[in-house]
Amino acid sequence: MKTGVAKVYAFIVARCMAERYKCTLSAETLKKAVTELNEPEDNAIRLAAIDRLRKRFQDEAKNMELIRSDDSFLLRFLRVRKYDEDRAFETLKNYHTRREESREIFDLVDNPKSIENFIRSGAASALREGRAKDGTFVVLARLGHGYQDSGDFVKFAALLVLTLEKLLENEEVQVYGVTAINDVSEFGISYVPFMATYSRTMSHIMQEAMPVRFKAMNLVNESGIIDVVYSIITKFMKEKMKNRLVMHGTEFKKLHDKVDPKYLPFSLGGSGPDVNGDWWAEQLITTVGAGEDTAL
Repeated sequence: MKTGVAKVYAFIVARCMAERYKCTLSAETLKKAVTELNEPEDNAIRLAAIDRLRKRFQDEAKNMELIRSDDSFLLRFLRVRKYDEDRAFETLKNYHTRREESREIFDLVDNPKSIENFIRSGAASALREGRAKDGTFVVLARLGHGYQDSGDFVKFAALLVLTLEKLLENEEVQVYGVTAINDVSEFGISYVPFMATYSRTMSHIMQEAMPVRFKAMNLVNESGIIDVVYSIITKFMKEKMKNRLVMHGTEFKKLHDKVDPKYLPFSLGGSGPDVNGDWWAEQLITTVGAGEDTAL
């Protein structure tokens, strides 16, 4: 059965299928994509891979309908799996499965206006200026910021997905990947049961469904309950992701080795602007949601 979201995307599909993807990556970014992601330099080969992925999903993903079938959307799944078409197919399937199985999260993703106040609180945001020194794009999150009940964990999960969906419309994000910084200074012991409930779902969404290259995970301002927090957040992490998790406490030198402090807020030992929830809310509420073109 065609979902409401799929219906909204129908006009995008018709428009985008008439206009095939054309590579506009800079020479430097394309070289990185070719070297690290097995990206074909020949656009005809790239389009053929996209077409195979689209057809395979339509033929083999029974009882599922692509939320989007345009080239640009499918391309991000090929890139995140380095053009391994079997793995790209599984990730694309997982993306659609998670959307259906975690409706409490994705209903909010499809309607960001419904959590506008939470977004404006600054619980999570992309870094407004600058990138990490390795070229990755930076996401700042504050687990526990402004939380009142278990519903805020659902909002936080939705905000993270919205943030990544927004960033992924930038092709350089698909190629370079993301550095995540999570400030847990406001995470209290009373939140542990809620976190335990949602950590498995979010781990599966982030690692198996979202077409994002997480290049680094940073935990900062950990409290005395760090052992509890660590055991929860790593329980469902794959080994590769665990190896990319660095805990900094309140010592930010290693973090500054990754991200120039001139881009980071004072709370992270930087001299840059504070997290601007209002700015990020405007990006998400006006351009992200069911059927929207979220290109930066």
